[in-house]
Amino acid sequence: MVLPRHKLRGLSLLNVALVAVVVAIAVTAYLLFFRDESEAAGTTRPSVAVARGEVVASVSSSGTLQSSQSASPQFATSGTVTAVYVKVGQVVAKNAALAKIDPAPAERQVRIAEQNQIAAANSVDAAQESLDDAEQAAEDAEEATATPTTGQGQTQNPEVVVTNAKSALARAKADKEQADQNLEAAQDALTATTLRAPMAGTITALNGSVGSVAGGDASNSGSTGGSGTAGTAAASTSTSGFVDLADLKSLQVVAAFPEADAVKIKAKQSATVTLNADPGTTLTATLVSVSPTPTTTNGVVAYSATFSLAKLPAGARIGQTANVAVQTAKASNALYVPSTAVVTSGTTHTVTLADGSSREVQIGVQGGSFTEIKSGLDEGDQVELLQGAIGATGAGQGRTGQGRTGQFPVGQGQGGQLPGGFGQGGQGGGVNRGR
Repeated sequence: MVLPRHKLRGLSLLNVALVAVVVAIAVTAYLLFFRDESEAAGTTRPSVAVARGEVVASVSSSGTLQSSQSASPQFATSGTVTAVYVKVGQVVAKNAALAKIDPAPAERQVRIAEQNQIAAANSVDAAQESLDDAEQAAEDAEEATATPTTGQGQTQNPEVVVTNAKSALARAKADKEQADQNLEAAQDALTATTLRAPMAGTITALNGSVGSVAGGDASNSGSTGGSGTAGTAAASTSTSGFVDLADLKSLQVVAAFPEADAVKIKAKQSATVTLNADPGTTLTATLVSVSPTPTTTNGVVAYSATFSLAKLPAGARIGQTANVAVQTAKASNALYVPSTAVVTSGTTHTVTLADGSSREVQIGVQGGSFTEIKSGLDEGDQVELLQGAIGATGAGQGRTGQGRTGQFPVGQGQGGQLPGGFGQGGQGGGVNRGR
């Protein structure tokens, strides 16, 4: 049976289409499987040379700038505010007048206390005279040849009269002493109607105004904080007083460290600080103290640490965010490799050389980006980066760092700031040999 010509032509077109589909599938499979394997086989991990220099280990956290000394003075006696002498931002000297409450009630108490003191003094004088009379009568009785009597019996024994007079004088003197103390307290209350600065500083807040009722809590009238104190919470600004003062010329950084890092830091350790407001400036700091008591937030235990700044940057303000890194260990003139070249399994540490062989090494100080090699490698040996580029995931496009080694590791590959630092602009690029 012979098919018509137009049907033969249709079958030929169908065969061609089927062949085209098969070819497309074959090409796609090649690209997906064979080509990827071929390219992967030709890909090599980046390698760097073992270098010599300084390796620094650190722990870091963020905190805030706070005044090393602050105060929130409050009126020691309550009353209606009649005057406010300062404003926010004003610098005041110690003992400067800040505000005043109505003194009339305190003045009345002073007048009453003065009258009571006068009355108590008169009582002392009267009791003293009675005692003098009793003692004189006793002397006269001793000289008499017989004890006088009356129709109702003997008179009171002179010695008893003297004893009673002495007791009355003692009570009168005690009352006078109490009256003196009451007058002193009343005068202090009158003086306290004027609120004065307990320290020199800058007014950071006014928590009251003319016409408001203030005072009655003398516990808030003192200053708090101070350099070198372990308790850092007191250094923060409080709003419990009528005004808040802070010493803006002496700022410190207060930051919380998780318990795993807190055990690594201690007083007098060196640190570096950068402010979010001025990230290009690195400040030198010293760890002053670590709080012995922790705080717990969402189940995370942390310890507050206080740092003093060697130099206060211009424009620094209370409350600015500060990033602090504390140097916890340092190895000088040490062999080191990028930390991404070291594989740790239990207590065993290995590196892979450029020829593909593996070698066990002994490590020392482990910094954020670099690890000290105590044994197992020589300077100049080429090791592979098994976990990616140094400090970043991008390709190494930077040039060799031009800075010196040994400065505090701060990341992001600025040349010379890290042991074996990268060239500026490169992420995981050239290596500074640390000369």
